[in-house]
Amino acid sequence: MLRLPPFRYLAPRSLEQATAMLAQEDEQAMLVAGGTDLYPNMKRRQFTPPVLIGLRALSMLKEISGSPEHTMRVGSGVTLATISHHPVIQQHYPALATAAAAVSTPQLRNVGTIGGNVLLDTRCNYYNQTEFWRHSIGYCMKKEGDVCLVAPGSPRCWAISSADTVPVLVSLDAQVRLVSTRGERVIPVRELFRDDGMHPYTKASDEILT
Repeated sequence: MLRLPPFRYLAPRSLEQATAMLAQEDEQAMLVAGGTDLYPNMKRRQFTPPVLIGLRALSMLKEISGSPEHTMRVGSGVTLATISHHPVIQQHYPALATAAAAVSTPQLRNVGTIGGNVLLDTRCNYYNQTEFWRHSIGYCMKKEGDVCLVAPGSPRCWAISSADTVPVLVSLDAQVRLVSTRGERVIPVRELFRDDGMHPYTKASDEILT
C-alpha cells in the first residue's frame, strides 16, 4: 500500500487568506482542491510538500456565473461533473461539457476540479511510477535524475500534458485569472503553458488560479 508522506494541512476561509498563506509558506507549500492528481503523485513521491493549502472551503471558486451572450465565468473549484452536466455549458459550449465528461471515472469527476485539470502535472511512462520503481531504473530528469529516459540523447524533459479540457478552452479563447498577494492578472489559457515538461506553466508559485 502506498501511503501519503507527512504534511501540514492549512484550510483558508477566503481567497485573501489563501494567497497570504501561499506567500508565507513560499516553496514549501502546494495547493490542493480535489486532489485527484496531487495525492496519487504524493503517494508515489513525485511531490513531497511539507505544507498543503486546501481550497475546498473557498465558495467563490465553486461558482458558475454570467451568460454566453456576455461572459461566462467558471470558478476553478467547480467540479468536472458539474461542468459536464451544466445545462448552459451543455447547450452553448458542448465541447467543454464533453471534454469534462471524458476525464477519468465518475468518482474522480465528482471530486476533481476544472482548475486542477488545467494545471495537471505533465506525464511520462518513466515518471508516473512508484518511487521504488523509479529508484530501480535510476530516476529521470523530471525527478531526481539528469537524463530523459524517453529520449536519453535529449537535453530536455519530454513529459507531456494530458489535460482533457485544455484544448477546448484554448479553442474557445478562454482566459484564466491568477491571483497573489502582489495583485492579479488575466491571461489567455494558451499563455499559461510552455513547451517544458519539467516546468510546464507560466503561473508563478505564489499565484492561485481562480
